[in-house]
Amino acid sequence: MAWLLVTAPVRADVTTLLSDTLNDHNSIMLLIEPESGAIIDANDAAALFYGYPQAQLRTMKIQEINTLGPDEVGDERRRAKAEKRNYFIFPHRLANGELRTVEVYSAPVRDKLGRTLLLSIIHDISGKAVAERELSAYRARLEELVTRRTAEALQAQSRLRFWMTLGLALQTVLIVALVIAVIRRHAAVKEVVHEAMTRRRAEEKLAQANADLQRFAEIAAHHLQEPTRRLMVFSQRLAKALGHQGDDNIAFSLSTIEEQAGQLHALVRDVQIYLAAGSPLGPVTTIDPARIIQSIRDDHYLRFEKLDTEIDITPLPLVCMDQPRLRYLLTALLENCLQHSFADRPLRIRISAETRSGRVLLSVADNGPGIAAEYRTRVLEVFEHLSMADKHRGTGLGLAVVRRIVESCDGHVVIDESPLGGAMITIDLPGEVH
Repeated sequence: MAWLLVTAPVRADVTTLLSDTLNDHNSIMLLIEPESGAIIDANDAAALFYGYPQAQLRTMKIQEINTLGPDEVGDERRRAKAEKRNYFIFPHRLANGELRTVEVYSAPVRDKLGRTLLLSIIHDISGKAVAERELSAYRARLEELVTRRTAEALQAQSRLRFWMTLGLALQTVLIVALVIAVIRRHAAVKEVVHEAMTRRRAEEKLAQANADLQRFAEIAAHHLQEPTRRLMVFSQRLAKALGHQGDDNIAFSLSTIEEQAGQLHALVRDVQIYLAAGSPLGPVTTIDPARIIQSIRDDHYLRFEKLDTEIDITPLPLVCMDQPRLRYLLTALLENCLQHSFADRPLRIRISAETRSGRVLLSVADNGPGIAAEYRTRVLEVFEHLSMADKHRGTGLGLAVVRRIVESCDGHVVIDESPLGGAMITIDLPGEVH
């Protein structure tokens, strides 16, 4: 069909053209939009021939009537041109499913606005005599069309069967893999649950053992306090009772007993503090470290005064923890400065802090002898002393308690060289919660 391109159909004008002019004609006529194949209008003869009401025909496309595909339609156009025919031969399907062989004569028409449509006049040649050559050619074309359509259908069926078989095979493989994965996952889950239960039981036993050990150590330290106190008291009473009657050996022995009893008493006290340092000893609140430091200075005024101590405190941020342990931390750090200082020069202490990612890094620096790099980690362990000959070397638990408290607050302790020439100890503590 030699269809001409139309920009946009206007149904009202062309319908009037066909209805007013050709509707009563006995020939079958269709008015078609060339671009889409939409049937714009059909006369009464077309409705009678095809078996569709005119209203339904106006909603259909010529492709729903012509059983040839686009390629076959193109072939028929080329044959008509080669044979110099002004008509086309097509099989058209009626509403009842019957096929009719028709000749289609097409010519362009224009509506009032100049738009081009296609007017097709159709003659039913089914059962009529046609030229022998044309009839033979038409039959050959129909046989060729049937053969080609059959081959295409078989090929499509073969491809469909292949892809269905492949799909079923893949689906089977996936199902098997899924079943295996589910079985393995179930086994893995059971193993993980078993391991989790075993680990939880082990952790519970370990926690219970640690709690029992902690409780035993606390009770033992508590019961050791009284004997050490009595040992100190009775050694002092014995020395007082003897007065100057005893010789030097007895006096030395008594003083040694008293000194060692005092050392043992301090050791038991610090062991108790170490055992309790892992948990808060009071409500966790926001505390000003500067206020705690000032209180410690007041309590140890004579010791600071004796060493001509100068303490430089920069503005300190607030710390969020319990007050008893914070006080012990600051006391232990200042005590470390007092204990390890030069006797022939004034003691200088600088306390500073900075806030970093919600944490407070508080540093205490002094101008003492400092701590050599190879001992800076070691002195944080329990019962470690830098000098065994130091007469006032303490119990060896002060910095260990500091580390235990800081680590229980998810922090760490760092010992470095002080800008004042001695040691600088930095502790990492939780800052104020906003």
